[in-house]
Amino acid sequence: MKKRTMRAFALGLLVATSFIGVSYYHSAPDAPTEAEIKTFLKQYGLVAVAKEEYDRLRSAQPNAAPKAASKQMSEPSGQTVYVYRLVIQKGDTPETFARELEEAGIIQSARAFNDYLEQHGLTRSIRPGVYNVRSDMDYAAIGRLIAEP
Repeated sequence: MKKRTMRAFALGLLVATSFIGVSYYHSAPDAPTEAEIKTFLKQYGLVAVAKEEYDRLRSAQPNAAPKAASKQMSEPSGQTVYVYRLVIQKGDTPETFARELEEAGIIQSARAFNDYLEQHGLTRSIRPGVYNVRSDMDYAAIGRLIAEP
């Protein structure tokens, strides 16, 4: 190929790429309609509320630990032990359910529990399922409960 032909070809590629880029960045993505959103929410059993209403409802709830506990038991020493029903679904990350356990008052720190799981190599062997976790269990006991041996 001659120099002039090569330059013309390169210029053609540059112009074509420019047109494609301009059309891509100026085309707006299709936003879902209100009807599509309502259908989606209904399909998954969800309800949409305004952020202000959500914040108001969230702040009106009492302390999360007694509410989240599904059953209370009393030990002879007088210490209350909370039992929490932990549901781990396939694809859940350890951070997700560690935060859930912390909010329920079962563990002190989600970060510390997640670090324990990582240090002991349990993050890859966590089994999906439903587990009853008590507030008197330590990280090792919870790890043995939710992970494959």
